[in-house]
Amino acid sequence: MWSKLNKVAIAIFVVLFTIFGIQSSYADYYPSGIQQNVSEQTLRNNGWTLFYEQTYATRITSLATELRPNGQYVILTGKAVGSSELPILAAAPTSQVFTQTVRNNPQLLNGTYWYFTDGIVVGSATGSIGFAPTSTIIQNEADAANLSDPLRLSWHLGCNCGGYRLGASYLNGSTDYLKQVWTWNGVSTANVRQTSNLTFGQSLYASDTLSDPDGQLRVTVDQIMNKYGSLIK
Repeated sequence: MWSKLNKVAIAIFVVLFTIFGIQSSYADYYPSGIQQNVSEQTLRNNGWTLFYEQTYATRITSLATELRPNGQYVILTGKAVGSSELPILAAAPTSQVFTQTVRNNPQLLNGTYWYFTDGIVVGSATGSIGFAPTSTIIQNEADAANLSDPLRLSWHLGCNCGGYRLGASYLNGSTDYLKQVWTWNGVSTANVRQTSNLTFGQSLYASDTLSDPDGQLRVTVDQIMNKYGSLIK
C-alpha cells in the first residue's frame, strides 16, 4: 500500500506539471546525438517535414539560405536514391545550427558537434556545414577528418562539385545520393491538447510552457510514468 506521503508527493507532481507543463520543444522524435539507420517514415510519423532534397551533385550557395527552414528544429541527413533509410542524421535547433562557427571549432548542440562556416571565414571560395561525433574536425573546406568515420556528415557551401560526405562515403558530383533537410515547426502536438481522453503522460507531452531542449526532462517523465503511471488517472 502506498503511504499518504507517497500519494501527496504524486499529487504535488501532478499539480506542478499541470500548472507549468512541458514545452513540446521536441517532436515525438527529437533524438540527442547522431542516429543511424532511421526510416524516413519515423520522421514523418513524428511531425517532421522534408524541407530540402537534392542530389549530392547539387551546389549549395555560400550562405546556405536554401537549406534553412522556418521550423524551430532541423535535421540534416542523406540517403541513397530510391532508399527510405537514412544512414545517419542529427537534430538541433535551427537558429543554432545556422549560426556561423569559426573554422575547425564546432559547437555542441543536442549531443552532436555542429559547424556552419562560410567561405569567407574558411578563407577560400567555399565553406561547409555539417556535424561530427567529436569536436575534432578538419575543415579543408568540408570536414576531412577521420575518413572512415560513419558518423560524419559534411556539405560543401559554394562549391560547384556539390558533395561532400555522408559518413564514410565521399560523394562530390554524385547523383546516386541525396542531401536532405527536415524540419519540425514546434506545434505537432497542438491537436493532442484538444482531446479529452489523454493519459497523464500524454498531457505532459502536449503541454507547451517549459523548455526541454535536450530531451532529458522527457526521459525523466517516461521513467516516472513507467513506475507510477498506474497510480495516476
